[in-house]
Amino acid sequence: MYKRLFLFAMMAFLGFQSLSAQNDVTPYTGKESEANPVVFRDRLVMDIFHSFWMGMPSQVNYKKFDPGFNISAMWDFKVKNKPLSFGLGVGVTYHTQFSNALLLYDKDNDLMKYNILPSTVEYNLLKMNYLNVNIPLEFRYRHENGFKFSIGARVGLIAEISQKYKGQDYTTASDTLMVKNLRMEHKLKYNVDFYTRIGWKFVNAYYSFQVTPLFEAGKGPKIYPMSVGISLSIF
Repeated sequence: MYKRLFLFAMMAFLGFQSLSAQNDVTPYTGKESEANPVVFRDRLVMDIFHSFWMGMPSQVNYKKFDPGFNISAMWDFKVKNKPLSFGLGVGVTYHTQFSNALLLYDKDNDLMKYNILPSTVEYNLLKMNYLNVNIPLEFRYRHENGFKFSIGARVGLIAEISQKYKGQDYTTASDTLMVKNLRMEHKLKYNVDFYTRIGWKFVNAYYSFQVTPLFEAGKGPKIYPMSVGISLSIF
């Protein structure tokens, strides 16, 4: 329950940020300007990406497209008389992973592991969901012609790792089964990732790499996402 309340508070804050205003300033002087305002200050940013899952067991087949998104609401702290600024705020990141293997808890060995489904089992959906809430901090450069780039890091809390399955009962290969597994033992409580954006005005290319695995060392598969996509600066 506390995770849902925390997520609700995060989304409410994002909504509040989208309604709050900051004065537009020019990249170099830091003074207000009606002639050349900085419109896209990256105060509300959405990243849409595909995740490459690093460290996956070689026996597991996973789909070529695992979509996800990140939403960040940040204050933009400018460096006086410089085309530089720092972004700081809150964010929510969501990853998916489609594969042919179930993440199940092995009681005998006290660890999480992938269990590959037999080829005879038919299924419509096998998806892992990974959600974290985080605090992004980034360094930004903006040129007056609209070119910009940023590098940053996020530190967050893992809110949920779950897996959905819809298909034949993999124990009997007969009846249809629909399961959402929320019991992911030994998941890491926190996450750290680094990211960069480069682009023009409100559109950017996006790259991120999570340096922490999803599970505790020796207690689950050492997997972590590397993501590539596009980034949109709302305002």
